[in-house]
Amino acid sequence: MTFRIAIFFVFFWNFIAVITAVAIFEYNGDNHFKENGFVTIFSIIQLLAIFFLAYKIFTIRGFERNLSIMKHSSIVWLIISTGFLYLAADEYFMIHENLDFFIHRIFNIRETGLTDRIDDAIVGIYGLIGVGVLFHFRSELRPYKEAHSFFIYGFSLLLFTVILDGLTNREDMLQLFFDQSYVSMLKPWLSHLEESLKIFAEAFFILAFYSIYLSVRQTKQTANTSVQSTT
Repeated sequence: MTFRIAIFFVFFWNFIAVITAVAIFEYNGDNHFKENGFVTIFSIIQLLAIFFLAYKIFTIRGFERNLSIMKHSSIVWLIISTGFLYLAADEYFMIHENLDFFIHRIFNIRETGLTDRIDDAIVGIYGLIGVGVLFHFRSELRPYKEAHSFFIYGFSLLLFTVILDGLTNREDMLQLFFDQSYVSMLKPWLSHLEESLKIFAEAFFILAFYSIYLSVRQTKQTANTSVQSTT
């Protein structure tokens, strides 16, 4: 699949998922943006797709270098693939939400508007870890310039999802800016927007990694051709 077709394919299905979820909510009130809705299932599929792409890049880069993978910066692709596999598990098993409950229980913390947003902070930490990993291994990513803008868009949308998640966790923050009548109407739609931005952030990450995958696959094919021509 060419990169242009991949862009169309990924964004087409993301728009379909969001539009369908909104249409169902408007029609009968069923909220598929919530946990266990089909938007969550769609998100898990996208996270697994990123896991697969990062792992394929890892295997190809190891082939290119012909070195102990643990001694080379291409280990970053294994770290990334493992990270996205964890994020898919987090989405399915609600790990960061359960961590919130665990922290409250183990430290005997009384739940307040602030502590109830621990799970939102955990998601923000995930994003910071991702940025930190990419920055640390920036020499490995530097050659793939086409992917850079997709990473920037993806992390930007992720930042907005964390902000919106914090706003919609409870009504207290929204009540600082709007009357209760507006808050009751606005909160579900901001939650929909947060989930929509999350899957579009994943879409940008898919395209970033697919761009890199195409590049390293081409390099591998060129190397194989060169070897065959010299034998």
